Amino acid sequence: MHPSAALAEALRTAVGGEGRVWTLAGWDELEAALHRAPPSVVAFVDPFLGQEEGTPSPRLLDLLRDVRSAIVVAAFPVAADTLRHLEQMVRAGLADVVDVGREDTPAALRQRLIAVRRRSVARLLDRALPRSTPSRTRALLTAAAEAAAAGEGAAEFAAALGATERTVLRWCRRADLPHPRRLLAWLRVLLAAEMLDDPGRPLTVIARACGYSSDAALRNALRSFLGSPPGTLRGHAFSAAASAFARELFSLREAAAARGRPDRTWLH
Repeated sequence: MHPSAALAEALRTAVGGEGRVWTLAGWDELEAALHRAPPSVVAFVDPFLGQEEGTPSPRLLDLLRDVRSAIVVAAFPVAADTLRHLEQMVRAGLADVVDVGREDTPAALRQRLIAVRRRSVARLLDRALPRSTPSRTRALLTAAAEAAAAGEGAAEFAAALGATERTVLRWCRRADLPHPRRLLAWLRVLLAAEMLDDPGRPLTVIARACGYSSDAALRNALRSFLGSPPGTLRGHAFSAAASAFARELFSLREAAAARGRPDRTWLH
């Protein structure tokens, strides 16, 4: 949502055939779109749109508060009179800033899109994983999370790692991770749980955004993985999902360690 036609055209060139760019008319339309958007969508906004006094629109700050899982990038000419508002926007949940006139070439925007999506995935995993998670395990989880956020499956997950599905299965076993398809299912649950904590997102919208065929399918997934329906999870869904995921990872590590121990009945 930005008045600059040049920025929209640069974004279309940046995404090429890998995505789509929509131009929205105002804050109401943007809010409605973000409530429906999948986790991989990035919104570029003019934070001062509709404001005469040069301060960020209160609509942006409300949006960042109410749709916390959305990836929102502010695009404006960064100068002394605008930069002073940046800290407030970042505290509210802004993902990044594009300095219009300096950083809005297609090549720069493409790199920015990749970076903000990866940071969003990294933040989600940081909230879900212990700090002691090995770097190789985290790399597998990051690729899986990016595939899940884009609505992709096991084949795309493997392709992103430059490997076959069989190889990725072997890597997951060595890292004490679930089967790749179950891992993707877990990450979809984590993404859905994060969106479920946004107060304005209807369940039907969350289901569609996270690749579920219906809200019933999402309900079934939440009951299967978390043991609770969405109504009882709202407000703490992500913490519940992260705890359940951590328990499964711990169980897999324990099972692998047990298989690796010598049978004590032979130690006489």
